[in-house]
Amino acid sequence: MKKMRFDMENFGPWEIDVAPTVYPPREDTELLCRAISRLTGKASKAVEIGCGSGVVSMALSTLGWNVNSYDVNPYAVACSRANVERYGFEHKITVREGGVGEEGWEVPEGTKLIVWNLPYLEPPEEGAPSLEPIEEASMSDLGNGGWSKELLDSLEDSDNEGLTVVVLFRTDPISPSNPDDWLSSGWSSRTLEMERIGDEKLEVLALWKTGSGVIEDREELCESAMDSARGMPNTGWQRIVVENQISGRGRRGTAWESRPGDLLASWKINREPSEISTPGMLQIGIGGAISESLNCDLKWPNDLISARGEKIGGIMIEANSSDPGFRIGIGINSSPREVGGVSCQGWSGTMGMISLETVFRIVDGRVSGILENLEMVPDIDQEILEMISWKALSRSLSRGVQAEFGNEKIRIVGIDVNGFLLVEADGYEIVVSDSHSVTWRY
Repeated sequence: MKKMRFDMENFGPWEIDVAPTVYPPREDTELLCRAISRLTGKASKAVEIGCGSGVVSMALSTLGWNVNSYDVNPYAVACSRANVERYGFEHKITVREGGVGEEGWEVPEGTKLIVWNLPYLEPPEEGAPSLEPIEEASMSDLGNGGWSKELLDSLEDSDNEGLTVVVLFRTDPISPSNPDDWLSSGWSSRTLEMERIGDEKLEVLALWKTGSGVIEDREELCESAMDSARGMPNTGWQRIVVENQISGRGRRGTAWESRPGDLLASWKINREPSEISTPGMLQIGIGGAISESLNCDLKWPNDLISARGEKIGGIMIEANSSDPGFRIGIGINSSPREVGGVSCQGWSGTMGMISLETVFRIVDGRVSGILENLEMVPDIDQEILEMISWKALSRSLSRGVQAEFGNEKIRIVGIDVNGFLLVEADGYEIVVSDSHSVTWRY
């Protein structure tokens, strides 16, 4: 048995007992504690999976949560109980042996928060050296979707309304546990904290059922999905998916042509853009998030494109003074085609043959991750929104795509808070706000 000191802002100092095979408090533990301290809702009933030494459960209890704390390692259970009792948390923390994947284990009724520092070491290959079984369960991920997928599957038949799941993922290099599995299953995510530790990027994500599980509206035919969204309720997460529209429109009033099987959807966002960012930055951020999930590129400011510059879809934000909030329209081709003699691509060319329903769940989750107003989860950080946007724009630039302003080649150096391009030409940095003034060469 060894002792470790845990002391960070809001939590500790605590002298922690850590037995052999028990995961000790490390940088990722502090990262997770910083993330849970950012939660904004009323503390009630929480679960920690893989409690290890008990530090995260003690942090949750400090924030007012009553915690059911679990670990499959009996030594971790003993350590957690000792540490919990030493600092007087035993009336708010119950420590038990068990966890995801264990027979008979389930999330206790009434739980509003689940927290898990996911094991993210690569699972050992067959015949390769491995940890002891108890250590393996607490430190190594599984194959085929990882422990994250195990948790997701365990929640499939539960009532997840009002439930927030806070999970620490390794996102670079990507682990078998992948946040995208949650998106395609109807969940949304928002980054609470991130940090690069050595060669690994760790992210703490808050996950919730998109729209609190409220089902989207559906129409076979309408004049315009954007116009239909205007008449939706002024509260909650409102969106509509249409099979066909008579007068669909893109930027500057251009017609949007679609085929059966394409995604045509609009969202009525019942809050002002200024609560989160600027309309221009929101448009690029949403496009950037969707392009990452659909494995395509983003052309500034709002086009989803293939690596060869073929248009796949577009994002449009619309608002007027007579209606509160704003609306988002998203159209995405399902398959390649020619439109007006111009070659276009579809998601089948970047992701393969996946269903319209899956694409909608992914897109809905991405829009929600940036815009949905939640009691428990704070709004997205402006810095993270800018990072999503610039990362998406940089993908094509890194492959040698060139931009021209007028007849002059320019170098894209960034985007400003309004979503305008920052470019360098003849040694000067200028701001470009009009997308039609820039020509892209693929």
